[in-house]
Amino acid sequence: AFQAAGEAVSLCITMLGIMSFWTGILKIGERAGVIEALTRKMTPLIHFLFPELPCGHPAVGSISANLIANVLGLGWAATPAGLKAMEELSALEEDRHRVARPVKEGVMRPRSRVVPPGTASDEMCTFLVLNISSLQLIPVNIIAYRSQYGSVDPAAIIGPAIVATMVS
Repeated sequence: AFQAAGEAVSLCITMLGIMSFWTGILKIGERAGVIEALTRKMTPLIHFLFPELPCGHPAVGSISANLIANVLGLGWAATPAGLKAMEELSALEEDRHRVARPVKEGVMRPRSRVVPPGTASDEMCTFLVLNISSLQLIPVNIIAYRSQYGSVDPAAIIGPAIVATMVS
């Protein structure tokens, strides 16, 4: 038990270092405008995946940052952007509810994109599926775990990870 606890602490320290490094790289990329440039390039894909998401909505940036971090295998760095995207998508749905006023008492205007309060919108569901599908090109976490435990070739997982991403 003590040996396993020591290994757990050692692994946490290793992963903390890797997480700090990649989160720092993402922050540098953000400040240098790389994330914004990638977001602009990803906008057509984002609007294809989220057709009812208004152009220029703040959720586009958060969704893009989340997808970029996930593709790089940086799930821990993707989480804050993912939470922010869900908040922004929730606010969008609240705005849609304010706009969708009743035509007659109890009858709403026919708008397919307005869902009942407390229900996930199509955009939220699509975003969740993208996150669950684990789209990644470079599985940094797995490479770090394999390295920590003495793998001869920690990066050998990249090929299978790309295949799994294509399938998902």
